[in-house]
Amino acid sequence: MAIENTHKFNLIILLLLFVITSCKKETAVDQSSLLLSKPYDKVCFLMTHNAMNSSEKGFTIPNQTHSVTNQLKNGVRGLMLDTYDGTNGVALTYHTLALLGSQKLVDVLTEVKDFMLSNPTEIITIIFQNDGSNVQLEKAIDSISLNAMTFIHNNGDAWPTLQTMVDNNQRLVLFVENNKTPRASYLMHAWSTIFDTKYTYKNVNEFDSDINRGGSGSKELYLVNHWLQNGIGLPDKTLAPQANKRSVISKRVQDCSADNSHFINYLGVDFYEIGDAKAVVDSINFSK
Repeated sequence: MAIENTHKFNLIILLLLFVITSCKKETAVDQSSLLLSKPYDKVCFLMTHNAMNSSEKGFTIPNQTHSVTNQLKNGVRGLMLDTYDGTNGVALTYHTLALLGSQKLVDVLTEVKDFMLSNPTEIITIIFQNDGSNVQLEKAIDSISLNAMTFIHNNGDAWPTLQTMVDNNQRLVLFVENNKTPRASYLMHAWSTIFDTKYTYKNVNEFDSDINRGGSGSKELYLVNHWLQNGIGLPDKTLAPQANKRSVISKRVQDCSADNSHFINYLGVDFYEIGDAKAVVDSINFSK
């Protein structure tokens, strides 16, 4: 009798574990489905400023802690990357000075491609500060066939849902800040489609909703630049807890959205893993 009761007890425990696990899985699927059903321009994406400039990759004055691969694994879906021409025809990515750390752009883009291949329902956006030529930039993209995964948007057209982009495997949205030529159709000019806030702030009291690039705020997409720099204009990890505090970010995005009558599409941050930037983005995307 004792053995029979033990077997019954174990069976009950197994059933409870199955039910709990199933509920958890279903909740995750429901969230993902909710996001995929939304048009691209009605989704907020967590974006990292100078995404390549990380301490993990050995950059001297980093804006980020983790590599692009780990940023993507942790929920970042937008990257800001600076690009420059290499002397050997191979594009580089670094911030301001190559002496402070640099990588081949194609290596960073390979990290993006590997993540996208491993996660076939994810949409990634990159805004390139293309200080080099588009020729070397496009060479880095085309050489690993990332161009085959790009989405090209015509201003004025309705943005598709994320699900449509997934179904068509057009999951990579690419913008360039400088409207240089020649320019491939998949490199959309950022400020023809996006408007943004200012990006130079030294304390949280300076955060505002003033429009910087992209005109009067009538563009289709809205980037809020939300990070602090130290007294000499450099990134400083010790400032991230202040900038990325939930109450600070929440007020900022609410003010920016209200003052410019626009949904927040990209929240750009330094040291994304510190504070509550991801939580605020999730609250925007999954609020009723």
